[in-house]
Amino acid sequence: MLRAIAALGVVAFHADGNVSLYGWASHIFPHVSRYGELGVDIFFVISGFVIALVSYGEPPGFGGARKFMLARIARVVPLYWALTALLVVVLAIKPSVFVPWTFGDPRFSLWHVVTSFLFVPSLNWSGLIAPALNVGWTLNYEVWFYIVFAVAMCVTGRPLVVVATVLGITSLMRLVHGASLPFLFYTNPIVLEFVAGCFVGTYYAKGKRIPLVVVLVVLLGVVALRKTYAPTLTDDNRFFVFGLPAFAIVVVALAMEARIRWGRLLGRLGDASYSLYLTHILTFPLVLKLIQTADQQHQLPGDLVCIAVVVSSILVAFACYHLLERPMTRIVGRWLIRRADASNAHQGIAV
Repeated sequence: MLRAIAALGVVAFHADGNVSLYGWASHIFPHVSRYGELGVDIFFVISGFVIALVSYGEPPGFGGARKFMLARIARVVPLYWALTALLVVVLAIKPSVFVPWTFGDPRFSLWHVVTSFLFVPSLNWSGLIAPALNVGWTLNYEVWFYIVFAVAMCVTGRPLVVVATVLGITSLMRLVHGASLPFLFYTNPIVLEFVAGCFVGTYYAKGKRIPLVVVLVVLLGVVALRKTYAPTLTDDNRFFVFGLPAFAIVVVALAMEARIRWGRLLGRLGDASYSLYLTHILTFPLVLKLIQTADQQHQLPGDLVCIAVVVSSILVAFACYHLLERPMTRIVGRWLIRRADASNAHQGIAV
């Protein structure tokens, strides 16, 4: 459910900028959508929580790490590669489809396309560290987190200690103020949000639960910190400005899980949240061009247009989830398992 809310937040945040770019003025929607960027940080905390939870108790060694990485590849790669390929093809054939675009004038180089598929950070056409499918910048951090976690699983049965140490050290290196692209990417303290989620996930994996008193203390502490320390958001302070509130939201949601009755629709949207996150920036230009054709004088209220593009993005996401994401994840997952089993059998025969 929280994934659905986080994805909706990101979609709303991007919707406001796109609708404004196409000429409509919104008055009410921005007051809500401006907090939507926090959805990315909630995703990161959730990711750390889930990874720690599902990997808890796995014996150290290459076998467990490989199983972990194969599961992550099957979950993340198929849909992302498919949509990245679609974007590259469309930009090569008819780039005007995505013009104007909030993320700059879309164009690409061969190097940028290759690094986009490999989850390697590189500069896009706007000079930002982002892949061709712009929102994929978060996946670059996800994959980096997975790699560190998998390596930790190879050497210890308590990977959280290694992960927290490695990502803590890289975050502290930010104080050196390097300027190279790899330095700027791999020293971003945003990765500490994964670590925060891992601590909660490990706590839950041990069968413990968070008391409401602790929840209130965490929540009040975060609110007090935000009141005292509320600078303009930057990459360097994002963990404090957005990461800690995201951590508090996840902790509160976990503590209140048994006390809240969520709707079925929100649960289904949570299942499709990955599709929603990846497809919405492709949906926006197409829907807005259609609306613009019918409303060339921009008479419609901007708030209504924002709602229309968000609803359209949800519908596209549901279609993408059922037609692409879910079947592709299953097919690739089964194929990877067969390949791994075949490799194990071959090694056994060779020995």
